[in-house]
Amino acid sequence: MKKLHKLYTLPLLLLLVVGLMSSCDKYLEEIPPSRYQISTLNKALLDAFVIGAYEPFSRSRGRLWESTLTRDIEGLSEFCQLPVGGGTNYMNYNFEPQRNDNAARWTTFYEAIGKANLIIKTIEDDKTLADNIKAPFKAEAYFIRATCYWWLVRMFGPVPLRLTPIENSNNTAIVLSDSKTIIDQIMKDLTYAEANLPAKVAEANTGRATIGAAKMTMADVYLWQKDYTNARAKAKDVIDNKAKYGYDLVKSLETLYSPSNPTNSEEIFAIKFSQQKALGSFLPTYAFEGRALQAGLAARGISALMVRDCPLIKGWDKKDLRRTWNLMDTITINGAKIRANMIPGSIYMFGKYRDGAAPEETAAGNDFYLYRYAEALLIFAECENQLNGPTADAYNAVNQVRRRGYGVDLTKASAVADFPAGLSKQAFDDLLFTERGYEFMYELKRWWDMVRTGRAAAVATAAGRPAPTRFTLYLPDVELINNPSIAK
Repeated sequence: MKKLHKLYTLPLLLLLVVGLMSSCDKYLEEIPPSRYQISTLNKALLDAFVIGAYEPFSRSRGRLWESTLTRDIEGLSEFCQLPVGGGTNYMNYNFEPQRNDNAARWTTFYEAIGKANLIIKTIEDDKTLADNIKAPFKAEAYFIRATCYWWLVRMFGPVPLRLTPIENSNNTAIVLSDSKTIIDQIMKDLTYAEANLPAKVAEANTGRATIGAAKMTMADVYLWQKDYTNARAKAKDVIDNKAKYGYDLVKSLETLYSPSNPTNSEEIFAIKFSQQKALGSFLPTYAFEGRALQAGLAARGISALMVRDCPLIKGWDKKDLRRTWNLMDTITINGAKIRANMIPGSIYMFGKYRDGAAPEETAAGNDFYLYRYAEALLIFAECENQLNGPTADAYNAVNQVRRRGYGVDLTKASAVADFPAGLSKQAFDDLLFTERGYEFMYELKRWWDMVRTGRAAAVATAAGRPAPTRFTLYLPDVELINNPSIAK
């Protein structure tokens, strides 16, 4: 059974609550009655506060990566089918009727931002600890804040850019910042994080940010902006230093998506979940049909989203092991293989995340990757092609990922797995877009790829969906009500 290390254990989460919300004589002084500040900072307390800032990311029932965020953002991908009454408006790129589905994820991201802001201010105000002790913790807070804003700006476009703690209800009014301003701040935060985070973390700290995590996020942001030179450089930095950072492709898909392994060499940054009640992921529950428990796939299945027929699925080579791992149309109960129950319009279930040992639906142990080493290779390949055409280096990077997908030797040329030789720049880019669709299915990458490459309308219509005319979600009412600086 997978149990989390100290990063997400309840005692340390309680330390965060105590440290930030109560007036413990040892650590806090009250000035005035409604405001608190840390009066004596030490390394152990600072460590506990930073650990707590990660907590909103992995909160079970937090409605974030492993829940409605996965359903809705992944549901915007052309290969997704959502049930009637359960996100159908997203499937039709009509975001207005379900704007308040965004409320929980909005407040969860801003809660993490608020914790990061308080940590940053506390560190900057402290005059006792040495800078070299404080810098790595400050870097983690910057990384957390940057990660939250990176997701917010892609989902919503302009959002309030809160960089200081909210002290009272009169401190909530803040205008929307444009996307460029937000991205500039993200890169500023990540630059500090890159310079001050560790190359590796101890096993007990699995799940905390590293230099590689900062570099990969920077590569992703640069790629979004079509700054291929800098995106390539950051991805190459990760690749060139893979031994230093401990990265490599995991050969087995079963190992890569294991619900019981605490980490692996491909993980650059992942949201950590555990096979313990209220500490786990919803990913398997959302993917599978109602007999998931009997089939040993999940503690419960609710058919929240499935796979529809479309060119990406039709063109997926059956020799590719990722196809079998990702797409399931049968289940096995008591040794008998039977047809899975599909929601109308779908032909497969998403099989990527499975945890038949989860004790309940809030306890699947499958971690959710934000960045894997495979993405460093694919970002490098895309940028190298954009800058220099399909060079040998671009081929080598993407072919490593494909060889893993086909289960062949990663170091040897493969007629079955490798991209065809002699591709044009455009043909290579088209195949790479498809490759990312296969590699990152059900990992919240496809919609962003559709948008950033300008392919959203063509890909959606080819799959029988309407062409999207809006690419960002609506701000939820909770922000419009609480923030008087935003026009209603």
